[in-house]
Amino acid sequence: MSQSPVIFFPGTLCDERVFMPLWSELALNNKAFVPLQWAENLAQMQSLSMDRLAYFDEPVHLVGYSMGGYIAALTAIQEANIVKDKSKRKVASLSMVSSSGTALGNSELEQRKLLLQSIKKKQYKGMTQARINFMLHQNNADDTELSSTIKAMSDDLGPATLATQTEATSERKNVLDALANLQIPVHFILGEHDKIASPKQCLSHASLSRQIQTTVIEGAGHMLPLEKSKQLALALSKTFKG
Repeated sequence: MSQSPVIFFPGTLCDERVFMPLWSELALNNKAFVPLQWAENLAQMQSLSMDRLAYFDEPVHLVGYSMGGYIAALTAIQEANIVKDKSKRKVASLSMVSSSGTALGNSELEQRKLLLQSIKKKQYKGMTQARINFMLHQNNADDTELSSTIKAMSDDLGPATLATQTEATSERKNVLDALANLQIPVHFILGEHDKIASPKQCLSHASLSRQIQTTVIEGAGHMLPLEKSKQLALALSKTFKG
């Protein structure tokens, strides 16, 4: 589908499994995955990302899911700040899946503080089914295979990774203005009923630049890559083709 390499960035408590159904739909000749779960802070996340970017000599597409969308955006911005000659930049496009590009609201920040406290006090018992359902479209709540994948990733990565990723990305900045100035295609792709990255909010992003577009996929919540991998692949393919 895409002749250019694609680099994938996972979300909080996610690893390669969050992208596997999508990879099955995409006929990619070359791809890389940024293991953000290895990082101990935001600086290491960015270092891992720039390291993956350095793998390739040719321009690459960046695809970030949820938290990974924010890290992918920082990567595109950082590369543009380093490489002043636009013709020599290596980021061909940026796709932010289930990710808004905005700073977190006060309510979300407060929830994160409570979560970190529960982990520190060893009160965190792992991802609950209620939390999984919150991230899914209501029509997918009874999909046991889907829920099992989310729970398995959460259990395998564990509370220490959750605490690290939560701390590293809580004080995130609004990157929309910087993205509007990148002069590359920027694609926000969101689930219709995403309760974390609001489609309504993101639809207004397109007014910032001709290069920014937003696609809303029906029948999906926040776990878009697992819920609607075929539709997501189609949306990404349009960005890859320019």
